[in-house]
Parts: sequence; C-alpha cells; structure tokens
Amino acid sequence: MRTKNYSLLFATFILSATALYAQDKHALSVQQISTSKWNTQDGIPYKQVPGVNLGAISFEVLSGTEVAYLSSASNEMMVADENTGSVIKKFPVLFAPRDFAYDNGFYYVLNADQVAVYDNNGSLTKNIAFPNNKYTGVEHIARYNNSTYLLLPSGNSLIIESNGMPAAIKEYEGWITSSGVFVKTKITGENTYAVTVITADGKHFDRTFTTERPTAGIYVTGASADRVYVDEQTYITGNPISVERNIVSLSLSANGIGAAVTVTKVPDCYYVLSNNDFHLSANGTLLNMVTAPQGVYVFALTEAKASDAKAYPDYIAAVKYHFNDHMLKVDPK
Repeated sequence: MRTKNYSLLFATFILSATALYAQDKHALSVQQISTSKWNTQDGIPYKQVPGVNLGAISFEVLSGTEVAYLSSASNEMMVADENTGSVIKKFPVLFAPRDFAYDNGFYYVLNADQVAVYDNNGSLTKNIAFPNNKYTGVEHIARYNNSTYLLLPSGNSLIIESNGMPAAIKEYEGWITSSGVFVKTKITGENTYAVTVITADGKHFDRTFTTERPTAGIYVTGASADRVYVDEQTYITGNPISVERNIVSLSLSANGIGAAVTVTKVPDCYYVLSNNDFHLSANGTLLNMVTAPQGVYVFALTEAKASDAKAYPDYIAAVKYHFNDHMLKVDPK
C-alpha cells in the first residue's frame, strides 16, 4: 500500500498559493507626463517671502495635452504644454488664490472669501461669494454635476452654486468626489482610522483600517467607480516630528469598502507649500504634482501588477526637501 507525502503536498500548496498571490498583487505604476522649470521665460514663477515659499499650489491636466497650474507666486493661472513644459497661456486671477477647479471650459479659482470664474481666454465671468463669514479661509474647492462645492476642514462639503445660479446652502457629509460619491475620513485611535463612503442614493459604507505606526492624518484624495484613494500620514518620530505619507487605494463595490489594494509612498519633496498636489482625473487616473528644486513635475499613477509597476524616478524619490527647512531668513532689527 502506497502512502501519500502530506508534508510535500502541503509545501507545494503553500508555494503555489504564494505564487498566485504574488501574481495578483497590484501597485500604482508611476509615469512622468510633464515638467516645467522655475523662473525661466516660459516656466513657472517661484519666489521666497518671509514665512513661505511660493509657486505652483494646485494643478489639473486639461484635455490630455495641457497642464494648468495655479501660481501663488504671481497670482496667475498658467497653462503649460504637457510635452515641452513651456507656458503657452497665462492670465491674472484674484489675490492670494488657494485652489482651483477646471470644468466645461471655465476656471473656478478660490481665495479666502469667494470663488472667481474665468473663461478659457482669462476673462472674469462672475464672482461667487461665500454665504457668510463662517466659511472664510476654506482651502479646497470641487466641481461636480455643474455645481460648485467648498471642501470644508470639518470633512464636509458645502454647495454654493449650481448651474450658474446661487444654490440653496446645504452642507453634505464627506467631500464630494469626481465620481459623485462623498467620502469622509476620521482618525479613530492611535493606530486606526475610519473611511466612510456616502453614495448618491444615500447608502453609507464604513470601514476601519489599522496603521503600523501612529496615525498623524488621513485625508480624502478621490474616488472612482471601484476605488477610494486616501492620503495616509503616519508618525516616524514624534520629536522632532517626522511623517511618512502614503497614498492608499481601497476597493469599492456595491457591497461597500474593501481592503487596501495598493500602498504607494509619496516622495518627501516639497519645494513649495501646495494645497492640492493630488488630483483624480475624470477617467480615474490619479495625478500627482511634485514641486522640486529643479522644477514642477506631474506624474500619472495607474494600477498595474506589482511586478510591472514603475516607482518614482530617483531624481525625485532620492530628494529630501521640505520648504520649512529652507525659509527666507530675515535679520531682526
């Protein structure tokens, strides 16, 4: 009578399962799509003033061939050719802009207490005032379904305009995303955070996630039909404060929020204080603006098999630069 070698069978099963898991594992593959230099004739302006370094603070990729940047250094909207990085169009915007959204040929530019709307020629078409002083100082804006939303520090969204007319003031739970769902994040413990998705028909999906290191912050990046992207920040050290930043993609289905699909470390390179360095395009591509000493870069991050995924290039990943360490020094008098 022949006996089976169960140890060998078990070992073979484990190896096969491990190989299958490795094949199924995914990551975000990084591809550079544009770069523009600082302070050249056709580049993006950069300057230092006491307390802050100014430059490109928000961006969007337009029509696949152009990149729009909002400049805090010159209070301008600047449109660059995606391939050459050269600025091909620019126009002045309101003072001290914070963020912008591009929708249907119009630029919606946010400052401390209003939204100014400009057409593709740079002409001001209207101003949208905030409903009251309660919302002064908001730093993020979004457009969805021909409506304008303020993305509030509380994690909620405030609709202020719809179809070109002032909207009935209403605050929604979560930040509106380009897919139409609202997403809210919250730190729930030293090493935990919760993500909530509210669908267009009012369904709530909740899930709690655990971090290896203490959670420093968790922020909404965007959502597509089957993914939720969050900006997960954890403490490396507490004194001095050192934080690692990861973009985490979570699966999303009609049954709710699933597990993390990819975790991507964000380069520790911040030449300029930017309000909006990640943007999810209408086709579901995650876009990242990186400000480096040599210029401003835009990368596209797309999901791929881990074995095929490309990382950030060394000329970005190897740079350790934070504007806080390079402030303009002013001699006291």
